[in-house]
Amino acid sequence: MTFDRRLFLQSAVLLMASAHVARAGAARTLSLWAGEELRHGHDDGTRAQALFFDPRGLARDPRDGAVLVADAANALIRRVGADGRVVTLAGAAEQRASVDGAAAQARFVGPDAVAVDADGAVYIADSFANTIRVLRDGIVRTLAGRAGEPGYADGVGAQAQFNHPIGLALRGDELLVADAYNHTLRAIEPGGRVRTIAGSPGVADHRDGALRQALFNTPVGLALGADGTLYVSEYFNHDLRRVAPHDVVSTLVGKPGEAGDADGTGEAARLRKPQQICVMPGSGDIIVADGGNQKVRRVTPAGAVHTLAGQGAQDRFELGALPGALVTPYGVAPAPGGGVLVSAGEALLLIAP
Repeated sequence: MTFDRRLFLQSAVLLMASAHVARAGAARTLSLWAGEELRHGHDDGTRAQALFFDPRGLARDPRDGAVLVADAANALIRRVGADGRVVTLAGAAEQRASVDGAAAQARFVGPDAVAVDADGAVYIADSFANTIRVLRDGIVRTLAGRAGEPGYADGVGAQAQFNHPIGLALRGDELLVADAYNHTLRAIEPGGRVRTIAGSPGVADHRDGALRQALFNTPVGLALGADGTLYVSEYFNHDLRRVAPHDVVSTLVGKPGEAGDADGTGEAARLRKPQQICVMPGSGDIIVADGGNQKVRRVTPAGAVHTLAGQGAQDRFELGALPGALVTPYGVAPAPGGGVLVSAGEALLLIAP
């Protein structure tokens, strides 16, 4: 089973009739942080001037707190600095191709997720090219995968194949990848060697237990806790899985294969087509972009779920006092200064703490 999430997001945005603006940064609010909810483009500048086109995965730069954005339909990698300015780091607007080289000459097909290491290297899941790219010292190169060739293979660099890789997480010197349509979790060593660590290629299912025996159904989001726990969101299992540091997989939230919309704990909670996830510093809570429910949810490490923002299938933005309303949230990240950033529509929104 496949899905085109870009078309889904864009179609949903076109259905929206109005947008409501509220004070940015007020306590317990949903506010516009960068871009415009309904207007797409590729302008750089201040957060108020900048425009995006289907922004997706978000990541914080551990060095200075800047926010990296996989600007998918623009085929760009963008950076929102601590000074509030948006700049394009790599790619050319809507020039979709797979080209390595200097950042301004490099091209992407459809970047979906980003991760940043301690040295500032940016890892990119170029999902629609089926490759993993890296931007380091102003140069983009393909770390693993074959552009335009979806498939499954472990190996080094271009020997390896992915089928719509999405979620990324850095664990030590390894890059972990949620290989969505292969229903597997992969690991990439610094030299580009890819190996499968969980799941069975082509088998869309659900099985908890030892990591090597676990099965997944369209894993799309990855996030690593401070204790080494890996969290995995599954688009078609409608759940959140937990991989303990001793390599045992369990279901933290949701009932596998059963979509719904309910706060609660463990199996009593329901998600619908969850997208990207992140772990909040300090609390260790997991933030889930619950795309099918048009909500953002907070999950404690014990599996208690409550809704942060969104009122369900509203097909509109309603900014201001929480819960507000938002359309098809996709990427999430801890916000500079506290709270949660979420990509939705054509903009980045702030859920104030």
